[in-house]
Amino acid sequence: MRELRYSILADIQDAIEQAKQGKLALFWQRTIQREYSGKKVTPDEQQAYEQLQSILSEVLQWSGEEDLRHNMENIGGRVWFCHFWTDHHSMVQLTEDRNGAVTVAYVLDTDASPEVRREAALQAQQELAECMQEWGITLLDAPVPEQMKYASLAEAASRLMQVLNDLESITG
Repeated sequence: MRELRYSILADIQDAIEQAKQGKLALFWQRTIQREYSGKKVTPDEQQAYEQLQSILSEVLQWSGEEDLRHNMENIGGRVWFCHFWTDHHSMVQLTEDRNGAVTVAYVLDTDASPEVRREAALQAQQELAECMQEWGITLLDAPVPEQMKYASLAEAASRLMQVLNDLESITG
């Protein structure tokens, strides 16, 4: 029986089409790069990857925030807050779906040093605190339970602040 072999070629070809339009966010660039570097590639995969790298060097691409905003708008949602770090694989975000439920998402790169993780969390807390002040919402005093979606922006923002205070609970 022949062993099935995963081919990254289709993923690279999809990435090439997105990159030609300037819409291949850094997250997806890094995902392709990790997949490519983690396997023995065929000549077709190598050629496609080299073509992708050429396009990326010539065409300015979307930021993670632009990608997220576009995707949320396409489903009738809204991005309240997001921050993507380009020097490590980390992000935090608050999004609202078309039904008004707010979602908290966060990843702090476990490969980053504890100091870098603390610095990233502090930076996100400061930016989020400024946004909360602009929005006119205050941090909730009581602990906010962990759940997927929240009924209010104040609840979700407070949960994100609490998580950023407890870095050990974040895995990435």
